[in-house]
Amino acid sequence: MKTPSAFGVLALAAISGWGLEPCFAQAGSPAQPSIIELFTSQGCSSCPPADRLLKQLSERSDVIALSFPVTYWDYLGWKDTLARPEYSERQRRYATVQSGEVYTPEAVVNGLKECVGSDLGAIESALKATASLLRKETVPLSVRQESGKLVIEAGAAPEDSRHKAGKVWVAAVRRSADVAIGAGENKGRKVTYTNVVLGLTEAGGWHGAPSSYAVPSGSIPKDRDMLVVFLQAEPLGAIVGAARFRG
Repeated sequence: MKTPSAFGVLALAAISGWGLEPCFAQAGSPAQPSIIELFTSQGCSSCPPADRLLKQLSERSDVIALSFPVTYWDYLGWKDTLARPEYSERQRRYATVQSGEVYTPEAVVNGLKECVGSDLGAIESALKATASLLRKETVPLSVRQESGKLVIEAGAAPEDSRHKAGKVWVAAVRRSADVAIGAGENKGRKVTYTNVVLGLTEAGGWHGAPSSYAVPSGSIPKDRDMLVVFLQAEPLGAIVGAARFRG
């Protein structure tokens, strides 16, 4: 669905396209996983197919799939129980550097390409294209817990990289959340949301050189199942480093 006001209201038809064989995560994968951000809403009738697809994609070893529930459809009669205003703002910021439109369900792949979140073909194409673009741009990240803090080490930018400034972020993630929706466009449906971001914490800036960050554990939501740490070029551009942490 398109956002109201400046962008108008337009329901995007759910696009089916399945046949994806699940691939389960394995330790020691040599390539950086791609990050898919799904902007979704409990108040959007076009979103459940995208939510189901994200679950499938989350089972792949080459993907970190994240749900960012947004607030701007709450006026339709149901207040999204997982949404945060800052995720709506994050999506609007993406719109300023990408299509100019804000809608649900929207998938943003590696911070670079946006597409309809229920369109598997478009997502696969974006994964392939962005992975190719970032292959020589990747910055290594390592994560550990130490003395009540999350310690993150970010490497240097490759010599010929176009991306030498950015921010390191920590996403606290709940693996699965089942929501019974009581009103609005999805009234009566029970929807499962995968890898819901409970909070997004900035660890600090990065300027192309090896850097270390210490994030107090108390600043990160505790009801998480895992953490995803990523390095995103500024302004809100390519995600050049990503790592999962189970702690």
